[in-house]
Amino acid sequence: MKKSRAVLLACLVSALALPGLSKAETGTLTWNAVTTYNDGTPIESNVYIMYNMYWTSDAGLSADSLRPVVSSAVQTTYTFDPDLAGMPRGTTFYLTGETVLSTGVKSSLSPAISSSLPNLSELFIGCPPSLNEGESGVCTATALWSNGSMTPVLPTWSGGSPYASIGADGVLTATMVSGDQPAMVTADYTFAGVTRTTSATVMIVDLSVVTIMEPKNVNVSGPLAESPSQPIRLAWDPVGIYTDGTPIPSGAIVDYSAYWTTDSTLSESSLMPLASSTLSLSVYFDPLVQGMKRNQRVYFTTRAKDSTGKKSHLSASIPWKVSNSGLSSPSNGRIRKN
Repeated sequence: MKKSRAVLLACLVSALALPGLSKAETGTLTWNAVTTYNDGTPIESNVYIMYNMYWTSDAGLSADSLRPVVSSAVQTTYTFDPDLAGMPRGTTFYLTGETVLSTGVKSSLSPAISSSLPNLSELFIGCPPSLNEGESGVCTATALWSNGSMTPVLPTWSGGSPYASIGADGVLTATMVSGDQPAMVTADYTFAGVTRTTSATVMIVDLSVVTIMEPKNVNVSGPLAESPSQPIRLAWDPVGIYTDGTPIPSGAIVDYSAYWTTDSTLSESSLMPLASSTLSLSVYFDPLVQGMKRNQRVYFTTRAKDSTGKKSHLSASIPWKVSNSGLSSPSNGRIRKN
């Protein structure tokens, strides 16, 4: 007897790429090839096998809710733009598919798989906190998505005037200044109709006033198993020169201060100390003890000072999401009779 139905043997697999440097996000659907009827007999060699893939917001896969992703595909993978396909952001949608033979026979829909696309939540930018007059530095931008991931993006840059100019590539070039001058830099980024804007202040340094260089390569790591009571470490490189390039004398003492803040511009009034006048190149801390809230976005920065009192500008900020919950309190308490 002629077989009446083809069957889609394997579930769909969806791989939706996170947004990257371009504003276009791609997704890829893959599935296993169908080669038999539902009783296990092979599909005839002269019959063409094609696939229709759909998305829907209805977990029940009602026929009138199905919207096409690809139709009459002969391959078993397909790359597409979720936004052009109309897939909603920030909510769950479902993917399904069917096999179609050139004889007109169709399979039933495959079991639905769920997926979702993140929304643009926040935009963070990183610029050098200070820049010598006549020199250039690079500003970068990072997007935070509703699924908690962070990726670099290319925003629209503006600002800096009159003490600096910034190009479309994020390169900030300082003008000559008389005395240190603040330059405000702004970034705008739009994705899927959502726009986020943020700013940072860069201090343009007058080189006629020599001071100590700021710490470089500031980094945060942890939790650290060897230090459970202070599980996070902030570290930085030693400072050995002044802003004019001359070395700090060997007998001079350099100490450091470290701070955290929720202000991406590192305003002085917002800085909360992690360490003050320490000779160490790192500091250990517990986020909860410091008053950082779980899942809060904070920024770390440091400053150097020599024994003559010369202070550096703040180091470049390090964004960090507070994910450490600290030590657990005692639990399962009980009294036992002796």
